[in-house]
Amino acid sequence: MKKFNKPRYGNGSPWRFDLKMKLTTLLLLVALFQVNASTYSQNTKIDLNLNNVKVNDVLNEIESLTEFKFFMDTKEVDLQRMVSIKVKRETVSKILEKIFQGTDIVFKVLDKQIALKPGPKEDKVDLKGSPEIGLQQSTITGTVLDNTGTPLPGANIVEKGTTNGVTADFDGNFSIEVEDANATLVVSYIGFSTIEVPIDGQTSLNITLEESAAGLDEVVVVGYGVQKKINVIGSISQVSSEDIENRPVTQASQAITGQMPGVTVIQRSGRPGQSGGDISVRGVGSFGATPNALVLIDGIAGTLNDINPDDIASISVLKDASSAAIYGARSANGVILITTKSGSNKKFSVSYNSYVGFNEATELPDFVDSWEYAEMYNIASGSNSFSAEDIEKYRAQNDPDNYPNTRFLEDLFSKNGIQTSHTLTVNGGDENNKYYVSAGILDQQGIVPKNSFNRYNFRMNLQNKLGDKFELNSRFFGSLEERKEPQATANKGGGFLDQLVQNAVRYPATFLGVDSEGNYGIGPESGGTPVAWLDSQSYLNNPTTKAGVNVKLDWKPNDDLVFSAIGGYNFTLYEERSYLASQRLNEDVFLGQSYLNQQSNKTIFKTMQFTGEYSKEFGSHDFSLLAGYSFENEELSLFNGYRQDFASNDYTVMDLGSAENQQSGGYDAEWALQSFFSRLKYSINQRYLFEATMRYDGSSRFPENNKYAFFPSAAVGWRVSQESFMQEVSWISNLKLKASWGILGNQNIGNYPYQTVLASGRDYSLGGGLATGAAYANYKDANIKWESTETTDIGLETGLFDGKLTFNATYFNRNTTDVLFKPSASVSSVLGVGISETNTGEVKNTGWEFDLGHRGNAGDFGYSINANFSIINNEVITLGLGNVEQPNGFVGNGSDLFIGYPMQMYYGYKADGVFLNDGEVDSWPDMSAVNPTAQAGDFRYKDISGPDGVPDGKVDPTYDRTYLGSRIPKYTFGANLGFNYKNFDLSVLLQGTAEVKGQLTGYAGNAFFNLGNIQRWQMDGRFDPNNPVRYPDYPRLEVLTNSGSANTETSDFWVIDSGYLRVKNIQLGYNFPNALTDVIGVDSLRFYLGAENLNSFNSYRKGWDPEIIGGGAYYPILTTYTFGLNLKF
Repeated sequence: MKKFNKPRYGNGSPWRFDLKMKLTTLLLLVALFQVNASTYSQNTKIDLNLNNVKVNDVLNEIESLTEFKFFMDTKEVDLQRMVSIKVKRETVSKILEKIFQGTDIVFKVLDKQIALKPGPKEDKVDLKGSPEIGLQQSTITGTVLDNTGTPLPGANIVEKGTTNGVTADFDGNFSIEVEDANATLVVSYIGFSTIEVPIDGQTSLNITLEESAAGLDEVVVVGYGVQKKINVIGSISQVSSEDIENRPVTQASQAITGQMPGVTVIQRSGRPGQSGGDISVRGVGSFGATPNALVLIDGIAGTLNDINPDDIASISVLKDASSAAIYGARSANGVILITTKSGSNKKFSVSYNSYVGFNEATELPDFVDSWEYAEMYNIASGSNSFSAEDIEKYRAQNDPDNYPNTRFLEDLFSKNGIQTSHTLTVNGGDENNKYYVSAGILDQQGIVPKNSFNRYNFRMNLQNKLGDKFELNSRFFGSLEERKEPQATANKGGGFLDQLVQNAVRYPATFLGVDSEGNYGIGPESGGTPVAWLDSQSYLNNPTTKAGVNVKLDWKPNDDLVFSAIGGYNFTLYEERSYLASQRLNEDVFLGQSYLNQQSNKTIFKTMQFTGEYSKEFGSHDFSLLAGYSFENEELSLFNGYRQDFASNDYTVMDLGSAENQQSGGYDAEWALQSFFSRLKYSINQRYLFEATMRYDGSSRFPENNKYAFFPSAAVGWRVSQESFMQEVSWISNLKLKASWGILGNQNIGNYPYQTVLASGRDYSLGGGLATGAAYANYKDANIKWESTETTDIGLETGLFDGKLTFNATYFNRNTTDVLFKPSASVSSVLGVGISETNTGEVKNTGWEFDLGHRGNAGDFGYSINANFSIINNEVITLGLGNVEQPNGFVGNGSDLFIGYPMQMYYGYKADGVFLNDGEVDSWPDMSAVNPTAQAGDFRYKDISGPDGVPDGKVDPTYDRTYLGSRIPKYTFGANLGFNYKNFDLSVLLQGTAEVKGQLTGYAGNAFFNLGNIQRWQMDGRFDPNNPVRYPDYPRLEVLTNSGSANTETSDFWVIDSGYLRVKNIQLGYNFPNALTDVIGVDSLRFYLGAENLNSFNSYRKGWDPEIIGGGAYYPILTTYTFGLNLKF
């Protein structure tokens, strides 16, 4: 309030935009309303009753009760003067007249801003105190505005190279006499970029200033606090609410995709309620313990999918040791800090954000029609299983009951699922009490009938000052979620994806779905088809209840010291009821089996944390010391039951099932973590920066002798731009060098990994009865310890041209040792029991991160570009006990882990096209070990090695398999493009990966696999002996069993490039002008159109999204089109 600041008008969040092939344009035409009369200042009346208070307190009270903001120079306006005022239903103008009566202070109302200044006087000032005289002078007049057209009162206008200057008046107007008609004016204003304006003989100038992009005061959320971004020396990336709001993402993990360097998010499914992405920070850090990042919501452990994205204020990712080591034990794979929105000391406000949209699959495979299937099957089988007459009947479709053309997958993914979201928030408070309350509803209908996900969430964040020294922050939250899915019938014995979806991929169109009389086809296995199962009474209901409280009490005995006590409690009740029904298919077939599985899983998480922080400035020295203690405990209780043979599908509660073969089970589990931690920060002139962190963790998951571990880190930084020799380099606004080192830990394994425990279910016969038994099931290593990751970082941060252009680069090296890995099954087969985790193995991730930002404007047009690019090299160093030297020289587990190669690798043959004729087989290296009956159209696998390390004229699995690629992307990138013109805004988020492989197997990848279907690309691209080509899109057709054939062996034909560039999000919006919103009584109103996952550019298999891998048990990634509004009043 005390200085001249640019008023901010709500332009909403960034927008995502691009074109899809079938969507030629995305355009919103909104009528522009011009309403010139503003009645707010005249109609706003308030009550005041203040006795013997400072002028400053009166102005603060007016700001809290109204939308007015005051601007002034505190050197010119005495804010400490004591006044008293008592009014009822009085305008602000009258109030100001009263409190400034008898002074020279005058005021002027500019929309909802009020400028205070001493009474009228000559604007011209001489910065030296002595005017220039005796020269020929020219008078220049003009106006200084921001890029929204708002005047900037108090802007400084100085004739370059002189001390001659003036300040702009209330309306941004100025008049200055200059010595030279061709002089240059230097125009500056707090918070805005300084510009130079050549006069060039002009006498009138309209000058527009841009808000400074330097961001010197921007803060970043770090462990146990916040820090000015300019002073951060750890590797931290952060996105704000503006980067994720208005996106139709149901889970927050989807929102950060492509937005931060070094953070890879892979979304393998669009399944409602389970569509969260797999997040890795700077590569995959372990092939043993789960390499998941630690997620903290307001300092309490959780998951990214525990929270409504609309409640998020910021997401920070701590990537290096110096920033993450404060969380030691679980920080080896990065830390994600989510900060929820808080109340403000402004007037009461209500916001309503809503959208409605629909979903469709980004890609769907195109399977052939029934008559084409019949023709291709005859070719593949070398038979006439389908006669020419049958084929014509399929083609004619005159008798669909007997010669159908059932599109199983298209019928299953047949809906344009409607998705709606509504979030209502209440925000406000004063200097002592602030509140933020939100309630949200999400309703997502899947693209499969009977498939949906619903969420009802509530959050209340309170901030209360308790006297002068105490502050209480309380956060309460809860949600009710429910996921519903159809299922196959009990005779199939499977669920939604592995039976219903996978068999829709599998079953060819020649099988009947439902006939004209309502009878269902029996399918290839006499158990029905997805059409029948979808109409059955099978179901899965999965309600989840979550609730929690997070309380923080701060005690500040003086300005330099603060003590904090934090308590957190999270409750989760996960319930699931899966009923597989009986069903009548037709008058001859009744599937009588039915059964119910039901489970209840309760989780309670508790934490207590205590911190103390001392911060002090000693001249040019800035010192801060944090020390703390935390304790975390989680208890898990699971119960499940099973009944079968229900008399009716209408009554599906456990008691109504048969007592025969009834089952129940359950267990309890618990873990705890105790930690001591400390952080020291020291800087000189905010130029030379140093930080050290120490954490000492003890986990119940490790034995007494290895229960505790020490995790240190240190970082240094040098703000080169603050040096005196850089002051003349005006175009460099920020230049910082930084480096860090540290050790982090990982304990993401089972709750009892070192303890020898008994496994139940080993019942035995005793005395003619069945006695309950238990036995040891796994060999345990009683001396396991933490995984440790040593991380080194070196980075550069730059800001050029007053921050309009930014560029950052970081090199990192992460080396994980003592990997908690289970050796291969060959060891356990000798012992007769399973092998639990043991410390053996090492993996390394190295790479580079780059991000680039630029913003600018030309008149009413503004733009911003933020791009990031990451290079990540993942390498297995050793498997320790799991090292097995293969005859071909590879050392590893023989399948997907080998020394010197990335994790998650594909291991197989190199193919060089196919044989054009049978005669070529004899001239090729002997392939009998792989394909003893090779013929035309079969793959020619390369002979790449032999017993002596060189090709030996034979192709066999022992010597001729090699590395084919990895599912871990080497390159990830993203770009946020933002544009605005007057009240319109447009943004596009692009995101992608490169040098990454994927494979479709089984029903998804192979034609005629185990009674399976054939896709159009396989039919059209198949090897044709009548027109043979060396490199067909598909080898010769053959009927495959579930064990495949020589042609389905893993090879570089099947393992293909799965990199892509995706238009992740696009939004186009319109903000209604303030003149109109004032008339209709709202603060801001915005409409927008958007699309999520609009299109991707890739070379993956036709009809399949490049993030989908596997054999057909999948849910497509979804494209979501939305129309929404943001309303605030």
